[in-house]
Amino acid sequence: MTSYDNTPPCPPPSDAAAAKNSGAAQIIPPARVVLVRHGQTDWNAEHRFQGQTDIPLNDTGRQQAQLAAENLTAYAEQVRAEDPEFRWDSVVTSPLSRANETGAIIAEALGLSVDGTYDGMKERFFGTAEGVQVTRDNWQSMDEHFENIEPMEQLRARGVAALNTALTEHRGQNLIIVAHGMWIAQVLEELTGETHAIPQNAAVTELPLHLLQHETSED
Repeated sequence: MTSYDNTPPCPPPSDAAAAKNSGAAQIIPPARVVLVRHGQTDWNAEHRFQGQTDIPLNDTGRQQAQLAAENLTAYAEQVRAEDPEFRWDSVVTSPLSRANETGAIIAEALGLSVDGTYDGMKERFFGTAEGVQVTRDNWQSMDEHFENIEPMEQLRARGVAALNTALTEHRGQNLIIVAHGMWIAQVLEELTGETHAIPQNAAVTELPLHLLQHETSED
């Protein structure tokens, strides 16, 4: 995964991974979609389970969001070498403030606005773990230490559903989606069948559009 420094976004997963999802529908070109993890919060810095607790960005997180905007500007310039008409069209986010503010900072830098929020893009709900500091033991065996954690299958299902809703509502647009670390990793895993690490704060990852179950009719 690409971090928030001035390196280009990660490429989509390999064609071999794409071949595993033979039922996926083709996205209407030339739309491009990137997934951006929100910037840092104090709970990120303190290594606490964050989940759906609404913790705001800290100053470092706001700086990271600005750097993500710079990366996205550089990405657009690279694409325009082959497609002179390319531009970012829309920014959408999770409704949690750390993602929404990250999206707003990016949108302002690109001359855009945040065009929507999607509940299905919220981070995994960590139940009684939220606010607790992460250790190697409780991270690897969450269900033994905490209660009411959202099942991973539920996270993946609502994540892909929210993604498809956003793509339908922004059909054909070059879209920036700002969400959360585990959400991004698990949506990518659901789409590719491959394990994906949780991206760093403000990392930018290009989405493999050809893996999505996306309806292209107007119904």
